[in-house]
Amino acid sequence: NVLITISGWNTTVDNNDFFLPWSVLPESVYGDHYCLQWESKELKELGNAINIIASELFGIGMKQLLGATILPVIAAMSLPIWMMKLNYTVDNPWGIGLSKAQKTGLVLADTLIGNYQENRPVTLIGYSLGARVIYYCLRELAEKNMYGIIEDVYIIGTPVMESVRDWEQCCSVVSGRFVNGYITHDWVLGFLYRASSGSFNTVAGLSPIPVDRIENICLDEIVNGHLEYR
Repeated sequence: NVLITISGWNTTVDNNDFFLPWSVLPESVYGDHYCLQWESKELKELGNAINIIASELFGIGMKQLLGATILPVIAAMSLPIWMMKLNYTVDNPWGIGLSKAQKTGLVLADTLIGNYQENRPVTLIGYSLGARVIYYCLRELAEKNMYGIIEDVYIIGTPVMESVRDWEQCCSVVSGRFVNGYITHDWVLGFLYRASSGSFNTVAGLSPIPVDRIENICLDEIVNGHLEYR
């Protein structure tokens, strides 16, 4: 088997964030393990922006102030000046990251179609934008009717807003488990989507995906926020 893991951002000069988060996985469980290193520069800029958001929001006690109601409150509120400044800081790297993740997913799909894995079943695991890469990889495989390549899929904190039909299309190319991990109080992901689109009602990283084939696992009692996915 082949395991491909995909990180969602980078905060290190030597790009260790593409590899170190996955070093805790037991060896040989999924066969040969490959870490996808993609768009290092853009993900470094995004990692810096996310850290700024986290420090600013913690600095004003936003997490404690809004608690479990953070997402609906952010959705309804008019942004004050300090939040507008944060928007300016993160909007460009986040938007670029979303676009790059989609393109990387297409490249990954083409690579798998090229059978570089030598007919071995593939397991995909990704968090944040890495999970978005996986989503677009599955979409591309489904559109090209490439079945029998992907065995299991695990996506965590996924920044994707798509229809049930699109998710069902992704499931069609997964022969084994399809797991979606999410946290309802992910205030960083909620802020990013509030800043970029004004909505997050169907974001996979914030709520269950209503598709029977997908195992939705709430991580509220395990993960405190988006930054802990790393």
